[in-house]
Order: sequence, then C-alpha cells, then structure tokens
Amino acid sequence: MQVTIPRWAQMVGIPLVVLVTLYLARAVGHALFVFLMATLLSLLLNPLVEGLRRLRVPRALGATLVYLSFAAALVIVLIIAVPPLMRQARELVDRAPQWADEANRQAAALQTYLERRHIAVDLQALGDRSIEWLQSQGLKSAGTVLNVGFGIVGGLATFLMVLIISFYMLVDGRRITGYLARVLPGSDADMHEYLRGMQVSFTRFVKGQSLLALSVGLAAGVGVWILGWDVVGIWPEGSQYALLFGVWAGITEVIPYVGPWLGALPPVLLALFHSPATALWVAFIFWLVQLLENHILVPNIMGTTVGVHPLAVIFALLAGAEVGGILGMLAVLPMLAMLKHTVDFYDIRLSRAPWIGDDGIVSVPVDAPPPVDAGIDEVPGD
Repeated sequence: MQVTIPRWAQMVGIPLVVLVTLYLARAVGHALFVFLMATLLSLLLNPLVEGLRRLRVPRALGATLVYLSFAAALVIVLIIAVPPLMRQARELVDRAPQWADEANRQAAALQTYLERRHIAVDLQALGDRSIEWLQSQGLKSAGTVLNVGFGIVGGLATFLMVLIISFYMLVDGRRITGYLARVLPGSDADMHEYLRGMQVSFTRFVKGQSLLALSVGLAAGVGVWILGWDVVGIWPEGSQYALLFGVWAGITEVIPYVGPWLGALPPVLLALFHSPATALWVAFIFWLVQLLENHILVPNIMGTTVGVHPLAVIFALLAGAEVGGILGMLAVLPMLAMLKHTVDFYDIRLSRAPWIGDDGIVSVPVDAPPPVDAGIDEVPGD
C-alpha cells in the first residue's frame, strides 16, 4: 500500500507530531515504557493463546494457562540455573585476592624485564594505586546498597504491572486488533494482514535472537570448559566458571556490534592474570565462536536481520538504554523489526506538488492507478 504525504504535512505536520511525541514521552516515560514492554510480551505470547483458541479454549482461560506455564518455566529455570551461577560468582569474588597476587607477580616480572632494557616504568606502584582506588570506590559505593534495594523493589513492581497489562491485552486481543484495523489507513483486510505480519516479524525475531544467544552462550561455555581439561591443561582455574562465562556471553550476544566484545572481555582479562598465552587461547575460543555465529548460526537461525543502518541500530540501543536500561536495550531491537515491517508495508512517498495542489494524505493500493486530484506527480511502478 502506498501512502503519499503532502507538502504541508512534511513541513508542518511531521515536525509538530515529532515534538509532541517527544514531549509526551518525556512526561510519561515510565508509563510508556511499561505499556511498550507489556505490548511486546503480549505479542510474544499471543500465538500460544491463538493456538489454544483454535482448540476451543476461551481467550481468558488460554491466557491464564499460558501465563501459568510461563511462570512455571521461569521458576524451573531459576531453580536450576541460579544456584550454580551464584556459587561460581561467589567463588570468583572470593578468589579475587589470588588473581591480584598473580597480577602483581606478573607485573614484577614485566618490571624486571623493562628495567633490563632501561625502560623506566613503575608498574608495581601503578598496580598498587589502582587497587587502592578500587578499594576506596568500593567503600564509597557501599552506601548505595539501600538505593539498589529500592531499585530492585521498583523493578519487581514494574514487572508485575507489565504482566497485568499484557494479560489484559491478551484477553482483549481480538477486540484491540479489530479497533486498530478500523483506525489504521486502508481496508480492514489489508490492516489485518499488516497486523499479522507485524506479529510474525516480532515472534520470528525474538525466537531467532533467543536461539542465537543460546547457541553462542553454549559454545563459549563449552570452549572455556575444554581449556580446563586435564589433557589440555591450559586454564584449569577458569574452566570452573564456564557456566558463568557462557551465560554472560549469551546475554551480551543480544547487543549488536559491541555484544561479542563485552562477552569476551571478562574471561580474557581473568585469563590474562594466569598468563598472556592463556588469554590468547581464550580470545581464540571466542574468535572461533564469532566465526561460527557469522557464517553458520546467523544465516541459518536469523535468516533476516533488522535491516536498518548500523548507526540507526546504535542510536536506538542508546535511546533504549536511556529509557529502560538493559530491558530497554533488549526491547528496542524487536521494535525496530516491527518498524521495518511497517515501512515495507506502507510504501511512503513524499509529495512534490505545491501546497495549493495538495488534497491531503493519499493512501492507494500499489497496483491501483494514481488518483487524479491528489497532487501526485507520478506513482512509481506505473
């Protein structure tokens, strides 16, 4: 469907809509974020509710069953995964002094090497000052524990609101879809097709991204674990935290461009405390994982990407982080996928006719002849 925007809307209407949208988003940013997250969650779970409806299960009962199943699966994952993750994280923190001592020994050896070549760099003093700075910052930040606790409580309240709102969206899904089909420009059949396409594009993106993150996290964790085998013996200490490193690599994988670097940074730095050669081996493992991702996983799992310029993706990630933190960064990419579907569905054209000749916004099927008095110079494809 082609939509032609007249000159007056280009010069006046669009900037005014953008300014009003920015003002409202700033004024009700939290409420807008909650509703956006609820919308994304309802879109993700809606295919399951629709499947139950085709089995003659009412939408209210189907939504309840889906949410109970979702909550049960989440609880099972937390029970299975959280205890070993917490144990590995606690062991890693407890061994921090040993890592620091190893780093000091390596710094002293490097200092001796540099002194033999008459290079005056006091690495040991620099390391001591760095440790003192970290300790002082840790003492200063100890007073923020209470604020962090309040933040966790607020996050749980927001999550509960998202669940409640998304539940009502699922129950009234058909009514909401019918209302949007009547409000959006175009026939009801075209709008139902547009909304179904948006649902499909969102669910495909989320499923593909989740499977990709799971594959990358599993490959990274197994790779670090193999380095600790007795027959390999490259990094026995680090292989104890393979699950933690794998989960971290999977989580950061959802962040485009910088995610793989963030996933590899902690294990490489910790391996550097053991030896530079170990750090190179860990970096090599993550490099192999990226090769696997770029040449096998992404073409076969994702199929298609968001399809927008990398600068637009980076800007959207920064904006999402500013609005909703980590959750905002995770939510902005499927929103970009739905925006791309909207741009592809509506063939938006800017009218080049003078203001006096514009009759308003024109919406016509792409295979229909151009309207006579719409002020359109030409319709591509005729």
